[in-house]
Amino acid sequence: MCEKCQKKQKIVLFFSIIIAIVVLLTFITAKKEPAASSGKPTVVVSTFSLYEAACAVAGDTLHIRSIIPLGSDAHMFSPNPTQVADISKAALFIYNGAGFETWVEPIKKTLPKTTSVIDMSTNVMLIDNDPHYWLDIDNMIKITQTLDGQFSKLSPANTDLFHKNATAYITQLQKLKADYVTGLNECKNRTLITNHDAFGYLAHANKLKNISVIGLSSDEQPSAKTIAKIIEIVKEHKIKTIFFEELISDNVAQTIAREAGIKAQPLQPLENISEDELKLHQTYLSIMGNNLKKLTEAMECR
Repeated sequence: MCEKCQKKQKIVLFFSIIIAIVVLLTFITAKKEPAASSGKPTVVVSTFSLYEAACAVAGDTLHIRSIIPLGSDAHMFSPNPTQVADISKAALFIYNGAGFETWVEPIKKTLPKTTSVIDMSTNVMLIDNDPHYWLDIDNMIKITQTLDGQFSKLSPANTDLFHKNATAYITQLQKLKADYVTGLNECKNRTLITNHDAFGYLAHANKLKNISVIGLSSDEQPSAKTIAKIIEIVKEHKIKTIFFEELISDNVAQTIAREAGIKAQPLQPLENISEDELKLHQTYLSIMGNNLKKLTEAMECR
């Protein structure tokens, strides 16, 4: 084949590849950004619990996005430039607050005036500087009520729909709360031992004694003395299960379980969910229900 023909073929191939890439990127963009074509206001949230409540209240009227990727440890998350840009394009950015997202404060200063920002922790009851407040169902109700009001400001034409959706979701939350009251009413053991201090609100709301191996930071490493003390408590109170937080390492819990001759079980703190949980259509309501089943079994409730 002549050299000239070969060059021509290479040029045609080059431009064919470029066109194919452009078409692919256009397709991906269209798939990823339905809000742009629908014209719906975008609301970006941080934790899964906020995402869950926001979707319940908004229905199909708003485009709700969670900034933290599925399956990642929400404690350790830090947004990349693309994710920061996504937040800046939103009409409303809602974050957990109470020190949970250390990355928020610097970003808030860079956001445009067109992006309203809500610190949800200012609308709930806080205890002991613990940011896991959504595990108290009363706080989840307060979150839902707050979203009802904020969304009504964002899209006044849909106020009645937001209020209707919020009322329906709160009814479900109240039923869940009643299940917890009944399920944990009479138990042989009321001590909740976990590897990470993420369940303080759940314990407080249900009158359980909460003991954690490490503090609020999920990457903290306990000392041998701390582990020995926990094993001593487990044996003294005849505790049968130590719980570990899903999506972070269970090494400490498994070590204590082996040494004390008890079970180690996952308990979902609902900061985030895994891709498998999403595929199974797991929700705040269903996961909290699963948590209740594990607690009643571990604490021998009737």
